[in-house]
Amino acid sequence: MLQRIVLCALLTAAIQFEARPQAVGETAAAENGRRTREIIAFCLNYADGWLKQADPATGLLPRRLNTDRFWNSKDCAADNYPYLLLTAKVTGQVHLERTALAVLETERRLTPRIDSLPDTYDFAKGGFADASPNLQDILFGASEYAKDGLMPITEWLGPGPWVDRMREMVRDIWAHAEVNTGRGVLPSENVEILGNLMQVMSRLYWMTHDTQYKDWAYRIADYYLIDKEMLGMERIALRDHGCEVLGGLSEVYVIAANENPEKREAYRGPLHRVIDVILEKGRNEDGMMPNSFDVRTGEKSWEMTNDSWGYVYDAVYTVGLVDQHAPYHEAVEKAVTNVYRYLGANWERGSADGYADSIESALNLLNRIPCARSFSWVEQSAPFILDKQRPDGILEAWYGDGNSARTMMMYAMYMTQGITAAPWRKDMGLGAVPDGRGGLVISLAADFAWDGILRCDRPRHRDYFHMPVDYPRINQFPEWYTVEEKGTYVLTLPNGSETQVTGGELWHYPLHLEPASSVTLRLRPAKAEAETPPANACSGNWRALRNRTKDAEALNTWQGDTRQELLKVLRIDDLMATHAASPPRARVAGESHEEGYTRRDVQLECSPGREVPVIVTIPDGVSGQRFPAVVCIPGHATESVKLFDDKKMYKRYARELAMRGFVTLTMNVGQHEVRDSNRTLMGERLFDLVRGVDYLASLAEVDPARMGCAGLSLGGEMSMWLGAVDTRMRATVSAGFLTYMNQLEKNHCMCWKEDGLRELIDFPDIYSLIAPRRLLCQIGEKEPPNQFNPVLAKRAFMEVKQAYDAAGASDRAQLVLHGGAHEIELPSLTFFLSGALGPGPNGTVTTTIPCFKPGDP
Repeated sequence: MLQRIVLCALLTAAIQFEARPQAVGETAAAENGRRTREIIAFCLNYADGWLKQADPATGLLPRRLNTDRFWNSKDCAADNYPYLLLTAKVTGQVHLERTALAVLETERRLTPRIDSLPDTYDFAKGGFADASPNLQDILFGASEYAKDGLMPITEWLGPGPWVDRMREMVRDIWAHAEVNTGRGVLPSENVEILGNLMQVMSRLYWMTHDTQYKDWAYRIADYYLIDKEMLGMERIALRDHGCEVLGGLSEVYVIAANENPEKREAYRGPLHRVIDVILEKGRNEDGMMPNSFDVRTGEKSWEMTNDSWGYVYDAVYTVGLVDQHAPYHEAVEKAVTNVYRYLGANWERGSADGYADSIESALNLLNRIPCARSFSWVEQSAPFILDKQRPDGILEAWYGDGNSARTMMMYAMYMTQGITAAPWRKDMGLGAVPDGRGGLVISLAADFAWDGILRCDRPRHRDYFHMPVDYPRINQFPEWYTVEEKGTYVLTLPNGSETQVTGGELWHYPLHLEPASSVTLRLRPAKAEAETPPANACSGNWRALRNRTKDAEALNTWQGDTRQELLKVLRIDDLMATHAASPPRARVAGESHEEGYTRRDVQLECSPGREVPVIVTIPDGVSGQRFPAVVCIPGHATESVKLFDDKKMYKRYARELAMRGFVTLTMNVGQHEVRDSNRTLMGERLFDLVRGVDYLASLAEVDPARMGCAGLSLGGEMSMWLGAVDTRMRATVSAGFLTYMNQLEKNHCMCWKEDGLRELIDFPDIYSLIAPRRLLCQIGEKEPPNQFNPVLAKRAFMEVKQAYDAAGASDRAQLVLHGGAHEIELPSLTFFLSGALGPGPNGTVTTTIPCFKPGDP
């Protein structure tokens, strides 16, 4: 108690010193805390939402909310219930925990039909749905309940009533085994039932050392690897509901490798042959997997990208770990380091559950093979789940909502390095990052006063399961930073003082926070040893120039440094240093008068001896008048004239601007060949546009203080670049492009990708170079998920908005989500540019238009 009082005083006092220098890792830890705040709110809202839908008579959860008002074991118990209980346990919400445990007690009392094995319970009937039991359906449901429902609870919490329930069901599954084989009876020939059982029994064996579990597991492994041989199957399923058998075999192989050399030798050849065929025929050039493939022909089923790819690679990694077989590690590393290319992929037709399984797949393997660009993919993929939650906490109104909560908790634990809080409330931010020396930097913040405990993780694979090695496995919660019960650690308090604690104390460490406060703690082993983290599969920094500035001065410094680095990457830093000395030479090739403006076809000499065709329009007006000017940029494979003629995508926006009194310059920069081998494609495109601005600024009809740019698709990308590097652009409209670089790695032209660019920056950072100048981004709500979809646009815009907040210009950046697809939204474009570059009523300037703001539904 004395320790708690003293620490509370120190933490409270530390709040007074807000101006102290920022310690290494503090910003990153606090940023992780801001993310976990959103995630914990998501999980608690999910739990509240589903409990409100529970059957009032029994408290059991329905399978779906619109239909299927019944409880079953393979879905409700396996995929939804466990994450209600884990949400309660992870967040330390006692009332929620009691409710979740009561559901387990009720299920155990009401639903068993054959011994302890549950059957479908119909709420309306107040009893079983079917008049007579179907043994195979019941066995399937029980095996799913054990593997997908009770095992993940056990992975996080260790022994408890969930283990008792699992053991009794496994016992009774085998009591009703009726399939005769040369090795003895099996409960079924269904690959999922047998795969589930191998996983469950392998872990129960390590936990209890009851040899019956090992014997049963060997019996199934013998059946698949010695008697049947999986390669005799016509197709091998690699997706959830088919890949479980491979995971189960890998877990049994761990037992054999540690306890039975003869079994190991018998299994090694057949198991390697199966994996070798999968790696040969069952993946693409990035290591991603189809749903299934034909063993003989290699024909793959690609109707969806396999969201369970990591479940297969768990087994590949495990076998490679046991046998020290480098090709298997390399195969897993290939997939882990390439998944970043699949941002917005068609995981299970875009369902939250598909994204959940794909993120879970990544996190479990990234724990073993870290890769910065793939961690960024996890961060960018999470919003596809978060954004699906309704105000009532429900996502898609089916049992798969639980899997989304599972993955979000798993993601939160990565961002806290396994540290949790009790209670972990919606108003709290908890984050942690490794300090690079074997310790952690921990950030904790709360809106309201908080008295609770921080809980460090422990080596659960050893303490709970007594496993000889922490091999990757389905339904595992990865261990990020663990403390030993009797180990000694040093905790550095916010005022710099240190206190020595044991690992056991860190499992339940009391703390206090004052209202609206935040603190940073540091944790390290008392006897520091050289840290040997897993080898990082991504060399060098990733997004090293990411904008994290908090004030205008820091932002301005970051912008100046970042522009120079980007110009070096684009290889135009020398050109940009001298471009404004004189405008490019221009040759008028033709001229015509249109409604409200004069059109000139001009050849600009953007580099010595090379002319670029542009269309320039001059509004009708009083001689000597200066007009605002806009650089209009077409997309891929689009000629400049389309911006005047096309009504569908471009809405003739160049013509509309010309008629509204803007000088326009339309330049096509969609070339795909580098003209000068000393330059880059993106650099040449961008510098052509800069020379176009030089030309505009030289025209007597143009007011150089009122110039901007606008474009769609590639034009939106180039508008982003032009606005970022040329500060003469007072307003930028980027339509159909706001996203992250990961999303452009597939299904897009790769002309944007220059060597070294991705390591430095992402698109939100480039947009942030425009602040505090005016920015409008447009995204269509009907954009396909694998294109420039609104989910990623909203998240990217929130990052851009942070730069505008730092600049004190929050109202100058706007995102319009319109009802169209990949197209210009003309009213907001013309209104924005008229307000930003042209005089409004009484000579004022306004850009207030309907727009997305962070926090809107």
